[in-house]
Order: sequence, then structure tokens, then C-alpha cells
Amino acid sequence: AVFGGLKNMVDGLANTYQLYDPKMIAVSTTCMAEVIGDDLHSFIQNAKDEDSVPRDFDVPFAHTPAFVGSHVDGYDNMVKGILEHFWKGQERTQIEGTINIIPGFDGFCVGNNRELKRLLDVMGVSYTLIQDASDQFDTPSDGEYRMYDGGTKINEVKKALNAEATL
Repeated sequence: AVFGGLKNMVDGLANTYQLYDPKMIAVSTTCMAEVIGDDLHSFIQNAKDEDSVPRDFDVPFAHTPAFVGSHVDGYDNMVKGILEHFWKGQERTQIEGTINIIPGFDGFCVGNNRELKRLLDVMGVSYTLIQDASDQFDTPSDGEYRMYDGGTKINEVKKALNAEATL
């Protein structure tokens, strides 16, 4: 979003929804939106009121100002925003023996996440790897269009609320 970004939010959500048929659209701020105090929650609600996306469509968001912390902090804020979006108001029923793993910002996640999953599978651990981008960053260029291949599915994120522990 840019200065006075409400109109751009309305148009951007509508275009993204129509062009790509996504399962959700995650929104984060930029430095200028933070400086002027754009209210993402209100912007998203206004966009839904204008039928940019359906009212029940998932649009998690996070404030990620460039002048606070680093890109790692912004990444963490977005992960938190997504989890809060899907877990808010949900009742937690702990499932023993299940864990969530949030590996954090990792430029080598393609190999690291795959190895982490391999090790957990060998040990028989029941886990959800939150924000697994190993396949997304390694989608082949083979002529078949795939927006984001792989990754953590929305239903897995929703169920992760009930894990016994989170690392």
C-alpha cells in the first residue's frame, strides 16, 4: 500500500482475488503506511464491504514497519498475524504428542526444512511445520504453472492450535 492506500487495498485485493483464485491473501505494511498510520484491519473490512473479496475470505495481516527491527522481525510479525487470524476465537483442545515447529526466517529453508522434516519423520514425530517454504522456493520451471507449490496448508495451520507444544 502507498500513501492513502485504502483505494489501492480495495483494488489490489480485488485484482489478486480475481486473477489468482488464492486460498487467502496475506497483507503486510510498508514503511510509509506505518508512518501515516494506515489501519490494515479497517482497510480490509472496507475492501470486503466493497466486495473486493467475499466477507468470509481469509485476509490475515501484520504491521511490518521497515524502521522497527529488521526483515526477520517483519517475517515474525507476519507469521504471528497469520496464526492469530486463524486461531482467534477458536477453542483449543490439546492433542497429546503433536508439536508445531516455526523455523523462523531462513534463507536456506529449501534444504533445511526438508532435512528437518526428514529427521522428524524418521523419529515418528507428529508435527506441523508452520511456514514451510521448502517447496515454494524450489518449484521447477517446467512449463506447468504453479502459483505456490507445496507449503503449509490452511487446514494444517488451523489444527496447529491444538498442538501440545510449539518450538
